[in-house]
Order: sequence, then C-alpha cells, then structure tokens
Amino acid sequence: MTTVVISGANRGLGLALAKKHLAHGATVIGGCRNPAGAHELTSAGAEVLPLDTGSGESIAAFGKAMGDRAVDVLYNNAGIDARAVGAADGARSALDITEEQFRAVVEVNVLGPLLMVQALIDNLRPAKGTIVNVSSQVGSIEVAHRIGRDVSYNSSKAALNMLTLKQSQVLRADGVTVIALHPGWVRSDMGGPTATLDPAESAAGIVTLVDKLTIDDTGSFFQWDGSIHPW
Repeated sequence: MTTVVISGANRGLGLALAKKHLAHGATVIGGCRNPAGAHELTSAGAEVLPLDTGSGESIAAFGKAMGDRAVDVLYNNAGIDARAVGAADGARSALDITEEQFRAVVEVNVLGPLLMVQALIDNLRPAKGTIVNVSSQVGSIEVAHRIGRDVSYNSSKAALNMLTLKQSQVLRADGVTVIALHPGWVRSDMGGPTATLDPAESAAGIVTLVDKLTIDDTGSFFQWDGSIHPW
C-alpha cells in the first residue's frame, strides 16, 4: 500500500490531496499545527500528527513519530505568505516588508522543506519515493516579471525551486525523485475566492502527475496538469 505524507494537510490543497490519495487506497499521514482541530482530515481517514514546518524541533519530532515506515510520496505543501505573519495586503513589496516577516516566510517555505526531507530521508530511500515541493508560478524568474506582489513569497518559492534542484542531484543515486510543482491558482485561504481552480481539481491533476513520475523527471518544475513550468 502506498504511504503518502502531506504537510499542511488540514485545509485547502493539502486536504484535497489527502482525500484524493485516500480515495485511491493510500495510507495518508497528514501533518498540521493543530491535529485536534483537523476534523475533516481525520474523518476522511488520515492519520494526523502535529507538525509546524516553521520549527525545526517540530519537524524532528514528526520524523521520530514516523519511525521506520517507508514513505512513497512526500508533499512539502505547507506554506505561508507575509500576510500570515502580520503584513498588510498592500505592504509586501521589497520596500515595505520587514525583516521579521521576510524571515518567517522563508523559514516555513524553504527551511521547512529542507528539514522535512532530512528528517524523512531514511523513510523515502527504501521506497525510492517521490518528493513534491509545492512551489508557485511566482517562484519562476520569468513569470515574476509580470505577477506577484509579495517579495517574501516570491523569493521563498524561487529558493524552493533551487532547493528542489539540489535535492534532486544528491538523491538521484538513491532513486528518489524530487520535483517542484505549481499547483495552479487554487481557491484557498491564500489563493482567495476568485482563484481559478478548485482544490479538488488541482489535487486530481497532481495525483495523476505524481503517479506517472519516474526518476527521469527528477529536478523538473511541473504544473498541476503535468505540463512543464518555465523556470
């Protein structure tokens, strides 16, 4: 049976991914900051463990709780933008963002996935697993010329794309596939109600993509529908 680990699994895209994998018969372990409040995730049949990807201690504890269970797919899905750490909607530019806000976004969006892979690498290797770093179109240098107001979010996703490439290089020999993923503009707390994609639609495309990945795809930047995204 396939075992899938998802950070930020209690809502939005993470919850939709959990439901889709559960419907396909997978075992899903979802990480979130408040497991007691993750009623929908628990009701769907996922195992829920405490996880704050902004905390190295929490990530280490999550890895310890996983024990020696093999992991087939790891979604580094948890992410924030500067609004989550107090920035006003119109005050997220390179001239407005504060040091504390920028640092907090990078800690969750870049350092979190780095430490998650380090914590779970011994679980991923036996399964020749797949790591999906949930990035964004605004992490693309090409696309960010046109869109993206939050310098901390854009920068963190560009850094996550580079991290993906470097992880793919060191894990290729182990048969572990690592990709960056633009999930589309998803209707969620971050994406907002006017976004173009329902989380379930995005999740369906992502699961189809992940099921088809091979080691030849490692180090790539994909869109939710399986097409390649420009760097």
